[in-house]
Amino acid sequence: MSSEKVAVCHIASGDLWAGAEVQIATLLRNLAQTEELRLSAILLNPGRLAQEIRGCGIDVRIIPESQKSFLAVFSEAATYLASRGVRILHSHRYKENVLGALLAHRCRIPFVVRTQHGLSEPHVGFRQIKQKLIQRLDRFVARWATDRVISVSSEMSRHLAQQVNSQKIVIIPNGVDPAIVHSELSVAEARDRLGVPRDCHVLGAAGRLEHIKRLDIFLEAAKLLSAERRDTWYVIAGEGKEEARLRALTQSLGLGDRVMFLGHRDDIYDVLRALDILVLSSDHEGLPMVLLEALCLGVVVVARAVGGIPEVIQNGVNGILVDLPDPRDLADACVQVLADRTRAQRLAEAGLRSVTEGYGAAMAADQVTRLYLSLCERS
Repeated sequence: MSSEKVAVCHIASGDLWAGAEVQIATLLRNLAQTEELRLSAILLNPGRLAQEIRGCGIDVRIIPESQKSFLAVFSEAATYLASRGVRILHSHRYKENVLGALLAHRCRIPFVVRTQHGLSEPHVGFRQIKQKLIQRLDRFVARWATDRVISVSSEMSRHLAQQVNSQKIVIIPNGVDPAIVHSELSVAEARDRLGVPRDCHVLGAAGRLEHIKRLDIFLEAAKLLSAERRDTWYVIAGEGKEEARLRALTQSLGLGDRVMFLGHRDDIYDVLRALDILVLSSDHEGLPMVLLEALCLGVVVVARAVGGIPEVIQNGVNGILVDLPDPRDLADACVQVLADRTRAQRLAEAGLRSVTEGYGAAMAADQVTRLYLSLCERS
């Protein structure tokens, strides 16, 4: 292979700023420091992701899907790619996967890579029908028009192996950059910002307020825990369709004066700094960025043992795992952490070590770079 830089274009939606978008921004920020690559990106919506990528010096073309038909988006993207000499298209999520495969065929781009950030989330009614159609098309594209599928966890790769040839699957866990994931605030200062007492305990959840996150379990656990620990407050950071239902549940549980719904936060690392425990109660996760970010910030994690979480958390070593979707088990695990400050400190220190040693952003970017270069060496 020549010494010429390999041109890679990422395709993503970019409308949200959630775990997948944070992962994309973190990856591109580190790939931008790689001498072997020339990067660009097509985003289907404006937003923070575009700002973050452009801040790395990467050329970004925004093609607003809300204002254009699919054919118009495809045509503009093809025109953008025509003169850029792109050799690898790297897509994220279903719609972008299909668009990427079609663009690769049209523009004669040799290689298509995708990242599987998580499993599909259930819908009902018309959205369920639409979802199933898109998933079938996406699986067809994965099987016949994709060269490599990046899985963020071993557990997810087992699901993917039911859809595509296992030889196409490459496991590359998400990574965090300690230079980015940090807070200048002390715990006391972070709590002052939230308006909670400095001497209380604070448990929190952060992410999209969607059913798969099962924040109802978190709130049910908070109700049980509050009966034993009246000095505990609870915060929920994020936005989503479940917000109204979760607020109503909070009131029905009698937790209205102890639960704070923070909405979307651009200062999420300062929010995490305020926590004693990050609680993950999801039915499934790929490898949640907020898990890695909390560990990087020295926050103890109590989580359900789902998805890729057990690949990061060793129960009782660098966090606490709960097997069942039972609020009582979740509450008991949190009580045990709060009751033993020495143990909590030990868990936090081990969590930080595990992230530093195994889930660095530079490490993930190096693996992705090697994947790109190995594909190009085939041609």
